[in-house]
Amino acid sequence: MRTETATVLPFPRHRDERAGGSARAGVRLEATRRGRLVVALLAFLLGLLVAAAVLLVTDLPSAVAGTEPSVQETVTVGAGDTLWGYAEQHAPEGMSEQAYIAEVRSLNHLPTGRITAGTEIELPVLEDAAR
Repeated sequence: MRTETATVLPFPRHRDERAGGSARAGVRLEATRRGRLVVALLAFLLGLLVAAAVLLVTDLPSAVAGTEPSVQETVTVGAGDTLWGYAEQHAPEGMSEQAYIAEVRSLNHLPTGRITAGTEIELPVLEDAAR
């Protein structure tokens, strides 16, 4: 039986690697047109994300839309006062008392329609709801 021996040669090396330097020391990388477009698109999307976060934090959409009343009247609740009584006195024409009470509750973050004497609440001064 005959056997043959193979000789294994090492992979060739670049001259710079043997000297201890980087193989691509003098190469300057430049972005392609598509690469620049991708970077610009990512920057644009990041800007949109930051703008959306700022709008959500500052609650600017509701101020622009005019959902918040522009003026509030602060009232100290007296003995025997109710939200229904305030609605009868302060609700504009064309707005029901129930809608005005709901507006007062949301403005003051009241979980129920009960108020106690000595508490300060804000009453919205709304324009006529008939418009």
